[in-house]
Amino acid sequence: MAENEFIAGYSYEEWENLEKEFLRDYKNSTMYNKSFRELISEILEGETYMSFADKTNLSPNMLYRLKKQVDEKDPPQRSTIVTVCIAYKIDFLMMQALLHSLGLDINRFNKRDYAYTFLLTRCRDKTLDQCNDILKQLGIPQTYWLGHHAKGKKKTKKK
Repeated sequence: MAENEFIAGYSYEEWENLEKEFLRDYKNSTMYNKSFRELISEILEGETYMSFADKTNLSPNMLYRLKKQVDEKDPPQRSTIVTVCIAYKIDFLMMQALLHSLGLDINRFNKRDYAYTFLLTRCRDKTLDQCNDILKQLGIPQTYWLGHHAKGKKKTKKK
């Protein structure tokens, strides 16, 4: 083992940060079997409309919508959920729990969903702008980018 190496190639400080992240994620994993409103309210506890808007680049009103109006019949865009997860350093499993609570899931055969998974597993420490740069480089259309790009309703095809 190298002189400054602690565990598996991590420095002591890097390991401490990784361990804290693990312990936080593990603690959060115990709260997954709840409704979307319960989960999102716990994640966003104590946030003001403006602090939420500053962190997410979403409309301040989205905080109210997420906590009070969203349900299976009126789900938010996936990009909105991923925006919140990136902004609040939420792990992939919690994002899955949020989607499951709305009757939704990740489609690993969908490039957009796979890119969101990539962001939450490999790029969680990045800013929203950096994540959008990554999405751009991965060929994800701008309508699926994060933050203010997630605001508008996506056009759906009529049957």
